[in-house]
Amino acid sequence: MRLAFASIPVLLLAACEDPPVEPVEAPTAPAEAVEAAPEAPLPGVEAFLREQLGDDLSDMPFRVVSGTADLDGDGSDEVLAYPMGPMTCGSGGCTLYVLSPAGTSYRILDEISVSRLPIYKLPAGADGWAELGITVGGGGMEGGVMAVPHDSAGYAGNPTVPPAYEIDPGDAQIIIDEPPLP
Repeated sequence: MRLAFASIPVLLLAACEDPPVEPVEAPTAPAEAVEAAPEAPLPGVEAFLREQLGDDLSDMPFRVVSGTADLDGDGSDEVLAYPMGPMTCGSGGCTLYVLSPAGTSYRILDEISVSRLPIYKLPAGADGWAELGITVGGGGMEGGVMAVPHDSAGYAGNPTVPPAYEIDPGDAQIIIDEPPLP
């Protein structure tokens, strides 16, 4: 009897899940050079993120991988930074930061939670900014790649819910690849 009652919440949760979404193949864009630095962050990015994430993380171990790509089509690269460590990530992934160079430092444009690597550059959306292909998974979620669109408010902050949608990245450019194990 106890087993029957214990399974009811699981059945109710399963009934509430959305049906699986079929991946949409990302349109391919002409290949262009995209810098990726999986072994070390770009100059100043790690120090900038340590400052932004607060003093409580100043002594905590984490490393940053980063890459650059012109996301808005203005001819200048934006920086994608991905801090990894026990205090900066959860079971669903880490927060991806979209940065703009600002003199000798950076400015945070957007933060995209529960992200995993690799990160892809997809073709531009309606506002001219490239969509980002964000790998997701973990935390009980099946893995895949979601297209994260940009609008007047910036990139959507969570790649696991709309307006993000599942895609097959195909031969999309990788901005940040999975880093080699230390």
